Amino acid sequence: AYVNLKQYEQAIQNYDKAIELDPNDAEAYNNRGGAYDNLNQYERAIQDFDKAIELDPKDSTCYLNRGLSYAYQQQYERSIEDFDKAIELNPKYVDAYYSRGLSYFNIGQYEQAIKNYDKTIELDPNYAYAYNNRGNCYWMLEKYKQAIKDYDKAIELDPNVAYSYGNRGNCYRMLEKYKQAIKDYDKAIELDPNIAKNFYFRGMCYEKLGDKKKAQADYDKAKELGYEG
Repeated sequence: AYVNLKQYEQAIQNYDKAIELDPNDAEAYNNRGGAYDNLNQYERAIQDFDKAIELDPKDSTCYLNRGLSYAYQQQYERSIEDFDKAIELNPKYVDAYYSRGLSYFNIGQYEQAIKNYDKTIELDPNYAYAYNNRGNCYWMLEKYKQAIKDYDKAIELDPNVAYSYGNRGNCYRMLEKYKQAIKDYDKAIELDPNIAKNFYFRGMCYEKLGDKKKAQADYDKAKELGYEG
C-alpha cells in the first residue's frame, strides 16, 4: 500500500524491519530494491536485487528489476543479460521482452528490438507501448509505412498518448503528407502542449505548405519551450 501511494521512503523502513526479522526474505529485498529504484537510488537498488537473487535465484522478477536498474543507468548490455535470465526462467514474461526491446533500441540494434516487441505483442496483443516502440524501430530503419501501422494500433489501444501522434506525424512528414502530419501534431499538442519538437515539426509542415505565418508562430513556440532544432 505504501508503494502504491508513492511513499517509498516509508516503504523502505517497513522492508528494513521485515529484513531485520528475517534476513533471508528475498521478496523483502526485491521490494526494497524497487522502492530505491523509484527514488532513483539505483546502486542501492542493485545491491538489494543482488541479495534477492542470491537468496532466490529462480525468481525472474528479481532479474527483471535489476535489469531495469541497469537500464536506468544506461548500462544496456548488462540490462540485456538480466532480461535474458528473466526470460530463461519465465519464457512468457511480457515485461522482460518489452524491456529487452527497449535496451536493444537504445544501443541501436533495431532488428533485435523488433523481435522482442514482436514477442511482447504475441503474448499481450493489447500492449499499446509495444506497438509505439516497435514503430520507433521502423522509424529508425526508415520504414515509415510500417511505422505508421504500428502507431495506428498504439493509438487505437490508447488514444491519449501524445508521443504516438507525434511519432506518426513524423512519418507522414517524411512521406511528404504534410496535412496528415499537421493533424497528428495538432492532436499531440492538444494532449501535451509542452513537447517542443511537435511545434517545430508542425512549423516545418506549414512552411512546406506555404503558410509562413503559422510556420513562424510554431518555430517561435518551439524555441520558447527550449527546442534547438
